[in-house]
Amino acid sequence: MKMINLYIQEVTRRLPEKSREDIGLELESTIYDMLPEDYDEEDVKEALQSLGNPAILASKYSEKPMHLIGPKYFDVYTSFLKLILPISIILSLITVVAVKVLNPVEGGAVLETILEIIGEGIWHMLTVAIHTFFWITVTFAIVERADKENNRSPISMNFKPWTPDDLKMVTYLPKEKRIKNYEFHFGLIWTVIWAAIYFYADRLIGVYENGDNGLRLVSPAFDQDILLSFWPWVVLLIIGEVALTVYKYMKKQWTYRLASLQALYELATTVVFVVIITRSNLFTTEFLQKTGELFDTTSSKIEASMTWGLVTISIVYTVIAIYDVYKKANIKVKDR
Repeated sequence: MKMINLYIQEVTRRLPEKSREDIGLELESTIYDMLPEDYDEEDVKEALQSLGNPAILASKYSEKPMHLIGPKYFDVYTSFLKLILPISIILSLITVVAVKVLNPVEGGAVLETILEIIGEGIWHMLTVAIHTFFWITVTFAIVERADKENNRSPISMNFKPWTPDDLKMVTYLPKEKRIKNYEFHFGLIWTVIWAAIYFYADRLIGVYENGDNGLRLVSPAFDQDILLSFWPWVVLLIIGEVALTVYKYMKKQWTYRLASLQALYELATTVVFVVIITRSNLFTTEFLQKTGELFDTTSSKIEASMTWGLVTISIVYTVIAIYDVYKKANIKVKDR
């Protein structure tokens, strides 16, 4: 009798107060109906074992789900997390980098600035990740409890029960041509990095020396006014790269059209880069002199070597990148 009462207690304590007594009486009646007339402890254990875990049985009586995110919304919930969480983390990192580039450590101490970016970047990314996870989870938990439908079958991303017609909205992604998720995220981060380098080159690139505050920039490599004279073209490239990254995310695999767009972007980037890097007086006189002293040569030779070296690297990289995307787009996938 004690074992039966304890089992009923374990079930009813998980239920709303108003329904505990009625369900307890119903459950007690059910248990005794399962027992023989002259039952013993083993008979009671067998009956309770057939009823199962009190928590699971309580969930069958309860009108509210006894889980945070149930199977009906779990797939949509995880899909939202995978989509929004990386984007929010990347944006938080972008914000930290932008603020630190605009407001470097006093005295131009590069090492301190980098350490602050790493420290604050990790902290901001963790904070944003926790907040994003929390609010998405809370939202889906509220939706789960507001749903009064009896059908608990998992739903698709359109928030309706799955049907074979949903497959018409899915694009087949062959492994050989698939664009990995990290490529989208790295693409956005790389855009921020080179944009920051372009707009704040006079604070980031040049000759560094050890000072009182550590490593600091003493001779900027580029004349920032000349660099900024090309800003409309650079802004167009930034917009183009972001748009191309978004388009890649939508397509999720290499096609001839996507490869052609990527090739056009690479060519445009190379042309703009070559025009900028070959601009006369782009490198500062002080930077060329210090570099010439370092390598024991003249400023003119340093300027020519750096200019045409960067041009050559840019062209070679573009050729390889264009070949690579067309190679991926041209992969033949056998029907399975």
